[in-house]
Amino acid sequence: MLKRVRLIIGKLLTTQVAWPVLLAIALLCLVSVLALNTLPSPPGAAKPGALQERHILLGSLVLMLVVIPHYAWFGRFSYPAAAIIGALLAAVLLTPAIKGSHRWFVLPGDLQLQPSELAKIAFVLSLAWYLRHSRNYRILSGLIGPFLLMLIPMGLILVEPDLGTALLFPLVLYAMLIAAGARLRHLFAIAFIVLVCLPGLYPMLQPYQRDRIKNLIVRVTTHDPQDPAIRSQLRGDSYQPHLSQIAIGAGGLFGARPEDQATVLPPEAHTDFIFAVIGNRWGFVGCGLVALLYLAFFGAALEIAGSTKDEFGRLVAVGVASMILFQAFINIAMTTGLGPVVGIGLPFVSYGGSSLVTNMLAAGLLLNVSVRRDVKVTIAAREHVSA
Repeated sequence: MLKRVRLIIGKLLTTQVAWPVLLAIALLCLVSVLALNTLPSPPGAAKPGALQERHILLGSLVLMLVVIPHYAWFGRFSYPAAAIIGALLAAVLLTPAIKGSHRWFVLPGDLQLQPSELAKIAFVLSLAWYLRHSRNYRILSGLIGPFLLMLIPMGLILVEPDLGTALLFPLVLYAMLIAAGARLRHLFAIAFIVLVCLPGLYPMLQPYQRDRIKNLIVRVTTHDPQDPAIRSQLRGDSYQPHLSQIAIGAGGLFGARPEDQATVLPPEAHTDFIFAVIGNRWGFVGCGLVALLYLAFFGAALEIAGSTKDEFGRLVAVGVASMILFQAFINIAMTTGLGPVVGIGLPFVSYGGSSLVTNMLAAGLLLNVSVRRDVKVTIAAREHVSA
């Protein structure tokens, strides 16, 4: 067993295509700690950066453990895992609300478990396992299965409510279906029908969600977001991106001087609005470098997918790549005022144990595929799941 572990780790460290992924993750985690350490600590609590370091160590351990077994092993158990996580998504709705949402199980030691984070991984694995040999998704009726795999967890997450995480599911679904070879005209037709029906769903949104959309329109259409008349229209959560834009703008090109750094940051600056801290501390250059790290991660993941001979491994790589990139894009758009507040963190950077460990798990699956991408996994090999 130890010999096998050393062999896999050695192969990982000598796999050229894996290094951009590892380097991007390491630098994003470094940015996370540095940004969090610039924030004041809550009274009587440790600095968020110190706690985040523990999350990073735990996540790194999870990443290495996920690389060891063959990725096909995860595929074989993806359906049962998706069913168990679906049950957790239903059960979490019965827990007491935290910040107005039923998203977390509170565990002993003040630990929190967010099932929606695990649901993203289970969805990527189960969809890739479903698509690996099937070809019926080339016809319109054959898309029913993949869409059902998406709608069940997505619907439960919307009820929590967690619009940000729910938005990732259709985006990842489309990316994986396109990679699998689904007909673009079918996907565009479905997307068009959904877009036409979206206005009819507006009354079904929560009041605060409708307010976020209204305030997005106000922020985007006004030429002076700091005008008192405009600021008076911004309420509750919608005021957060307003503060975020001020903080990022104050950072300028290279970041504000320590004495000039914004003292008023969004209430969730350490989690959902950590990008505002980066913009304020390191300016446009810092924001640009973070964006480049996500693009490097995405590019390396696509290189892994393109060089993987096994269909399941290729689809897992595409799913992980799209999940990380879309989540980063949604968060940055939300933070800069280009999108509504949907409550979603910046991958590998935002404070939080569940999200960071989940992202590390996803990266572990990607690296798992990278070290085995030269081998086409046969059906017989899948039964034994050899390394």
